[in-house]
Amino acid sequence: MKHLRSVWPLLVGGAVGLALASTWVSAQSEWAKRPAVQQLYEKAKAEKEVALFVPNARESDWMAKAFSERFPGIAVKASADPQYSTRLITEARAGRYSADVLSHSLGGLIEMQKRDLLGNMDWSSFDVRGSNVVLGGLAATTHNFVYTIIYARDKVDAMDLPRKWTDLIEPKWKGRMVTQAFLLPRLMGFLALEWGPQETEKWGRALIEQQGTLVVNSNSERYLRTGERVLAVAENVATSYQHKRNGINVDFLVMDLVPATQFIVAITKNAPHPNAARLLAGWYASDEGKALSEKLNNESDLRPGSRGTLFKRVNDNQSKILLEDASTMAKRAEYYKQFSGFIRGTE
Repeated sequence: MKHLRSVWPLLVGGAVGLALASTWVSAQSEWAKRPAVQQLYEKAKAEKEVALFVPNARESDWMAKAFSERFPGIAVKASADPQYSTRLITEARAGRYSADVLSHSLGGLIEMQKRDLLGNMDWSSFDVRGSNVVLGGLAATTHNFVYTIIYARDKVDAMDLPRKWTDLIEPKWKGRMVTQAFLLPRLMGFLALEWGPQETEKWGRALIEQQGTLVVNSNSERYLRTGERVLAVAENVATSYQHKRNGINVDFLVMDLVPATQFIVAITKNAPHPNAARLLAGWYASDEGKALSEKLNNESDLRPGSRGTLFKRVNDNQSKILLEDASTMAKRAEYYKQFSGFIRGTE
């Protein structure tokens, strides 16, 4: 958390402060002027705080600051834990309820939905509608974990960079790539929906066995910094910005296929602060919240109709976005298990 606070000025562009960023975006939000939202804000202020649960601290740190700037008088109390759903389910069995707002991947909140622990929400008050409302109206989309390749800019000729995932099998990349054991099979789960499982497994095995890709259980940062490896495969776009803030000369590629894990937000059925919960969740899912997520945390929305800069870049590149969908989650999970064995060397 201390590190995140120390780089906060960098996140908003040095001299450009959070207040200016928030004002610039919020000026475009017509929903904030509606009487219903104003009344909700007054009720939320009376509750004084809201409990936000997220999978990692990077998400909550920017959100707490931006929301408090946008809606003064409401303190965001954040808890960061990738497995928080398990904890909340256990608490609910004992009749205890500590969470107001939940932000996680689509798969991360499915179990909460199955146990009827998510609350009803009027997303339309925040101009959130259509396909951006998921789980039967109980959640709304926020941003995507966008799979990419991060490359060391000073160690690779720009003309040689891969444009397609299949380009990684070219001889020139042999012994020059690194990937995470956790992320590669998840990327391949998306690719298998497009290529089929057999072609995807063939590609993955070639990546490791033929190309000598280094499979690690840690961050790829040090390998790119030292030049031991020049391509980090199956990374997140947001990670490239973190590497830059850490002083590494890297950038990310927009590939021909752009797999994107879906993140969503919901309120809990027994929220201790129900009005503040609705205000925070609605704001985060709105165009205003999404714009700030991309600007301050480098997490982008790639769904149809997005106003994000990454969405525009992907479309300009004529890439195909592979969005996570509840209907394909089971199949992707099956592929993940199928591919994990040879990636981790445990088959």
